[in-house]
Order: sequence, then structure tokens, then C-alpha cells
Amino acid sequence: MTEAQRYARCVFAVAVVCWSLVAPAAATQAEESSPETADEFLDSFRELEGQAAFQEYSEFEVVRAQAVSTVQVGTFTDAKAERMALVYEVLVTFDEAYNLSQSGARTASIERANRTEALVADLRAAGGSQYAALTTLALDRFYQNQGEALHESALATNDTRARLDRMASAATAYKRGGAVQQYSNLVVQRERLQSTYRADVETLNESVAAAGEFLDSCGESCGSAVGALTTHTTAVFDRYAAARTASDRLGTATDVTAEHGLADRAETVAAMRERTSSAVASLALASALLALGFAAAVALVASLFAHRLAAWARDVEDAQIGDIVATEGVRHG
Repeated sequence: MTEAQRYARCVFAVAVVCWSLVAPAAATQAEESSPETADEFLDSFRELEGQAAFQEYSEFEVVRAQAVSTVQVGTFTDAKAERMALVYEVLVTFDEAYNLSQSGARTASIERANRTEALVADLRAAGGSQYAALTTLALDRFYQNQGEALHESALATNDTRARLDRMASAATAYKRGGAVQQYSNLVVQRERLQSTYRADVETLNESVAAAGEFLDSCGESCGSAVGALTTHTTAVFDRYAAARTASDRLGTATDVTAEHGLADRAETVAAMRERTSSAVASLALASALLALGFAAAVALVASLFAHRLAAWARDVEDAQIGDIVATEGVRHG
């Protein structure tokens, strides 16, 4: 047997032992949480009395009280046991959904309320229409309240991604709660925001990509004026123009990250902007030095040309004076 096979068998044995310890406890808990007899249902329904969820959404408290009476009256048939099991699950799952919403996990609370809604449908099909009617009213109000809370939370966040997610959850809650007008308005608002966000992110990506290409092409040579002059010589002017363009585009990218709360992208943009600003300064100095060099060269050439021109002018003047002197000598000679 190889070492790998012995290790696999050991892991399997440990897993079996762990399951043998956990499974009975899980089974016991399941049995305790799932009443079957009339007395068990009666005790379970009474234990749910006074829950905060049922106090705020009183329809569920009415259902709980009706279930207590139903269990005590008449014969406890299999059909009644099936209905009471569904009533109990409706009460428990809604209480869980309510507690999740109170803790701030509103999206999770909606998902749990969806389970309650599915159980209500089963309860109605099992002959529990009177319970289903009451719980449906409470569920609609619960969904609407979660929609309002999620909508407010969406407006409060600066991260557009989180805002879009919360707006989607809020729209779902409004729709399930029957708030058609709020649902329609929110869907339109979300579509507009999503369209703007996508366009801005595209601009952000293009700006970062363009700046990245500039930084890659410039490399370490743009870190100093001397390095820029040595590497790029007369092309330093083009490099400077490219640096200014990249800096401007990163400025736009910075605005986008701030507007949409993209903290993770903002760090990358800030680092690139710092490098680009350094390159702009180095290339500006290099361009100025090169321009001064050109100016000095032109001035030198102009000076030499002016000197030669002045010498030529003197020679012409001297020649003219010489001709005048020679002529005068001939006349008096």
C-alpha cells in the first residue's frame, strides 16, 4: 500500500467517526424541531408566543393562536397534522426572515421569506386557505418594508456596484410585495444608473490601459530628465505630449473611481497617476533643456553668421575707402 492510499484511508476513517458522532445529534435536533403529535404541535405553537416578528406582523400571531385552537379541537387527523406542520414551518421560517432583516441581512431575509411564501402556497393547497390569506397579507407588507429599507440603503452607499445590487434586491422585494409602482420606478432608475456606470467604467478601463501603455513604453527612462534626454533625444517632445495626455486621462479615471466609489480601482489609478506625474515633470524639464540647447545652438550660429556678416561689411567698406584713396592719388599725381 502506498503512502497516499494509507493517507486516504485514514482520512476516510476519521470522516466516518465524525459522522457517527454528528449524525445522531442532527437527527435528534431534527426530531425536536419537527412536531408530529397533537401535544407536540401544541407545545411548539405555544413556544412561539411573544416573538417580535409576530408582534410587528400581527397576522402571524393570529395564525399561531388559531393553530393552537385547531390542535385542541376535534380529532387530530393526518390531514390536520399535515396542515399544522405547514403552519408551523410558515411561522418558523418567517420568524427567521424577520430576525435576518433586523440584523441587517435584508437580502438573506428576502430569500428566507421566499421559502415562507412557498410554504404558504403549499398550505393553501392543503386546505389551509384561512391561514394562507392572513400570512399573505403580512408577507406583502414585509416584502414592501424590506424593499424600502434596501432602497434607502442603496441610496446611502457610494459604491455603485453595491447600489445596483441593493436596488435589484429592493426591486425584487417590491415586486413580491405587490408594490407595482415602486417596482417600476426603481427598475427604470436602476437601468439608467447601470447604463451610466457601464459607460464610465469603459472610460476608466480605456484610460488606465492607455496610461499603462505609456508607462510601459517610457519605462525607467522617464524617471529623470537626463534619462529621458539620453534615451529619447529629440523625441522627448513627443514623449512629453504623451505624458500629458496620459495624465489627463488618469485624471478622468480618478473622477470616475470617486463618483462610483471604486476604492479598489482608485488605488491602482492613484499609483499610476503618481508615476505619470513624475514622468510629466521629468519630460517637461528634459524638453526645456533640449529647447534651451536648440536655442543656444541657433544663437551661436546666428552669432557666427552676424560676425561674418559684420566682417564682410567692414571688408566692403575698407575696399570702398581704398578705391577712393587710389582715385585721389591719380588726380593729384
